[in-house]
Amino acid sequence: MRWNKLTIEANNELQAPLENILLDLKAQGIEKNEDDFLAGRSDSVIISGFFELRQKINDQVDFIRTRITKLEEYGFDAKDVTIKCCVIDDQAWKDEWEKYYHAQRITRFLAIVPFWEEYQKQQSSEIVIRLDPQQAFGTGTHPTTVLALRALETHVRGSEVVFDVGTGTGILSIAASLLGVKSVYACDVEDAAIVSARRNLELNGTVDNVKLELNSLLTGANGQADLILANILPTVQTLLLPQIPEHLKSQGKLIMAGIIAEKEDEMTAQVQAAGLKIIETLSDGKWIALIAQKDLED
Repeated sequence: MRWNKLTIEANNELQAPLENILLDLKAQGIEKNEDDFLAGRSDSVIISGFFELRQKINDQVDFIRTRITKLEEYGFDAKDVTIKCCVIDDQAWKDEWEKYYHAQRITRFLAIVPFWEEYQKQQSSEIVIRLDPQQAFGTGTHPTTVLALRALETHVRGSEVVFDVGTGTGILSIAASLLGVKSVYACDVEDAAIVSARRNLELNGTVDNVKLELNSLLTGANGQADLILANILPTVQTLLLPQIPEHLKSQGKLIMAGIIAEKEDEMTAQVQAAGLKIIETLSDGKWIALIAQKDLED
């Protein structure tokens, strides 16, 4: 099968919103060549969306550029963006993934490994997560995902009930399960995300306690969680926060990632307005993750 490949090169802080734009346009898959592959241009990211030829994505370039420019209203650097289109076949797509995507140790205990690559644990305590990035939504190595995984690794104690909002590849749900939680409810608004997450659950055969559902935010979640995960855009987090108190147990925790550093004060204020207390902030200099806790109920 032949595909239209639309490639955007931009400041790396735009990666998450660019993914959102491509998914809104019904991309059938997403590929990311991140910092290590850009010959020292560590401030850039190249992200590509794959579209069926009938989708005529070439006609959408001006619309895409307009949407990217509007991101400046949210504090993103949307200057010096390049957009290119070409046609490729399935084998070319597969070859590019296998060239650029390799096993990486992400946190103290977690390693992300593409499903086609042989990998030996470096330590007996290492936890290996297998992923198929060709389905869409990336490799699990973006800084926002790494921050979320670091927070998850630190705050999971075992036997928790977890809600994963905007699950994407399912990586946070898989990591939570392998770290010992009791159960995970994972949801996303995109059909392609559910397909991607289901594929990755299959690749991690010991993970059998994750329920996947097509749903918006926590609309379909039943009961309360000990831990809620939200590695999603700040605009979506704003919609999610009013639902958190109802769905979070007393002393339960919320892990929010996907927040650009310039939005820290704004998001902190929103979290506090929802009745939660910030107990930890993680940062890599450009992105932050907030860990908040619900106080004991009277």
